[in-house]
Amino acid sequence: MRQDSQSKPGLPGILLPWKLGIAIRLFSLIPLLLSATIEAPASEPTALEILATHCNRCHGDGKTKQHLNLTSSTLALKGSENGPVIIPGQPEDSLIVQLLDPESDPHMPPEGQLTPQEIEQIKDWIRSMDKTKRSPRLETSPSPLWSFQPLTNPPPPRINTRWVRTPIDAFISAQHRNQGLSHSPAATSETLLRRVSFDLVGLPPTPEERNTFLNDSRVDAYECLVDRLLASPQYGERWGRHWLDLARYADSSGFHDDLHRPHAWRYRDYVISSFNEDKPYHQFLTEQLAGDLLPSASASTWVATGFARNGPSNENNMGAGEFKERYRYDQLDDALSTTASVFLGITLGCARCHDHKYDPITQRDYYRFLAYFHDATKKTLNLDSLAGPSPQFLPSSSKQKPHDDHSPLAAVFTDHDNPSEPTRILWRGSVRNKGPIVSAGVPTPLSTSDREIQDRLDLARWMTDATHPLTWRVIANRVWAFHFGEGLVQTPSNFGTRAQPPTHPDLLDYLASKLVSRQGSLKQLHREIVTSSTYRQTSEKPARDLDKDPSNLWWTRMNKRHLESEILRDAILATGGNLNLEAGGPGIKPRIRPDLLSASQRNKWPDLQEEGPQQWRRSVYIYVKRQLPFPMLELFGSPGTSHSCAKRAVSQVPTQALVLLNDQFMIQQATAFAQRVRAEGGSDLESQLRYAHTLALGKGLSHSHEREALDFVHRQKDLLLKKGLNDSPAQAEALALYCQVLFNLSEFVYIE
Repeated sequence: MRQDSQSKPGLPGILLPWKLGIAIRLFSLIPLLLSATIEAPASEPTALEILATHCNRCHGDGKTKQHLNLTSSTLALKGSENGPVIIPGQPEDSLIVQLLDPESDPHMPPEGQLTPQEIEQIKDWIRSMDKTKRSPRLETSPSPLWSFQPLTNPPPPRINTRWVRTPIDAFISAQHRNQGLSHSPAATSETLLRRVSFDLVGLPPTPEERNTFLNDSRVDAYECLVDRLLASPQYGERWGRHWLDLARYADSSGFHDDLHRPHAWRYRDYVISSFNEDKPYHQFLTEQLAGDLLPSASASTWVATGFARNGPSNENNMGAGEFKERYRYDQLDDALSTTASVFLGITLGCARCHDHKYDPITQRDYYRFLAYFHDATKKTLNLDSLAGPSPQFLPSSSKQKPHDDHSPLAAVFTDHDNPSEPTRILWRGSVRNKGPIVSAGVPTPLSTSDREIQDRLDLARWMTDATHPLTWRVIANRVWAFHFGEGLVQTPSNFGTRAQPPTHPDLLDYLASKLVSRQGSLKQLHREIVTSSTYRQTSEKPARDLDKDPSNLWWTRMNKRHLESEILRDAILATGGNLNLEAGGPGIKPRIRPDLLSASQRNKWPDLQEEGPQQWRRSVYIYVKRQLPFPMLELFGSPGTSHSCAKRAVSQVPTQALVLLNDQFMIQQATAFAQRVRAEGGSDLESQLRYAHTLALGKGLSHSHEREALDFVHRQKDLLLKKGLNDSPAQAEALALYCQVLFNLSEFVYIE
């Protein structure tokens, strides 16, 4: 019995008497323990659990919208395709926290709102992060991008051929050999004269200039021609127009009101004058970026800073509060983006809302660069503010300092409501989402020294340093592009990763280095380019060679180029003998068809019935009205003025031919052309036709073309006689019709 009892013991049988009380007490606590387990509140969810609940539908393992994954701390720190969303240890400066704010726009999550406790939990999570575990996108190391590499001064290749006139030809010829290509024959003297005249002064050669050049037997006759053209006051008008494209110049503000800017023309005249006097490029750049900060600041250097304010503006309708602040940042972006693209060839503006998607430029770089304009630009010339009846421009000899805060040239960029506000990163570019404070600084990949760059004057000096990798390459490439129709880098304002590398990198660095060593003289750069054999080639190429280089990447021939709109109008006026060479001053307003004037109801264009010499000045002086671009110039490709234009689009549309045939201006100028031909071209029709051909096209008239011209004039005269005209008027009108035909020839509107 005892054995059975031991084999199947009951509970009392296995407990010693002294433990029995403890066991009873433990069993009595079981219901209480179970109750406590069931009713105890759960621990607070972690930050990642909160994100998983509210965010992982779009930013989880299954779907990572904008490449943002919030399933772990490591993945969250990598950020999105637009940049970092977390700054370890700094929740208030982290984009993810700012987007959770109820007032944020945009707001996350798109539907619903996290509780204050949940947001605080996420903030604590970010505070606890190791500050050394920053997103690698917050800091950018120097880039291997070719354009960011130090400027070199390569020696020209040794090429033993008579074709090589200048070092430029040596670089080009070396590539010809590498590519198995050959150069084209030299252009004729007549073709070259017309080409270089349009290139350097934007006008056709006069009969006297043509005769002088063609009869000049000196070995250096062409070089002497180039020197004379570079010394002409028309040179600045031609090349100033190129710069005005880059500077998005206009005489009105644009937008709804399109307000008149009564002194914008002073910037235009400053540019033209600077080119004419061959102002060193480093000085030209510095005056436009920081002319108000120069120790020798004058009215001229103040006007130069209009570069930053040439863009469209809308002060009368910018609103208040947040709207005013947003408008202000838009204006700052215009100044910053234009400065970066024109002087440096980088698209820094693409980093306003996020890190640059292609180039090694962060959003932080953008706002550090913006700080030069935001923090320090208290004194930049406001062209809109000079609208009073008697604007007080400071003469160069004025005793009043131009950079005095009480200067009559009003401040532009300083936010007068809060002038001491520091520059902050704006997450997603929104003034509602202000991030950390940043100090002024240049883009990280371009920072090559420890020198502190504090203000715009320091910035200009940094840009124009002889060793800067971008500034000198960019301007050398622009000059080449304006002469040849294409640059060595085909995207003149973008030297980033999305641009094609230069076809001739050594040649580009050679030109840039020469520009530096010649104290920034653009005229010397022009001279070396246009006296090269490369420039003097004909635009015609044998078909067998066209297959090897169809796009002319290797400069085996000269490119044919369409006359720019302003130059086309100037050429028409010059050929007809009506061009008025009066320079400078407020913009002119030639006739616009009355039915087009209704397109602009503010700052109205005058309804002019007839034109005369005052309207027949060079087209660079035509008033640039943003709301109503001058129709003829717009039709033939003049650029819009909202943004910098580095390369004009070339189009061929039927309306161009219709205007050249039917517009009142064209008929008037063709009539004047015929009158000039009758007065200067001899007494017989054959001589007059030859003279007309020479004036319009810069070359003689072949025998076969002369017969065609005579037949055309005789047929037109017969038709006019049948309509009742007398012999002399019929002859004059028939000749005018032939002159109008010459204006429509491709040989007239193209540079060969």
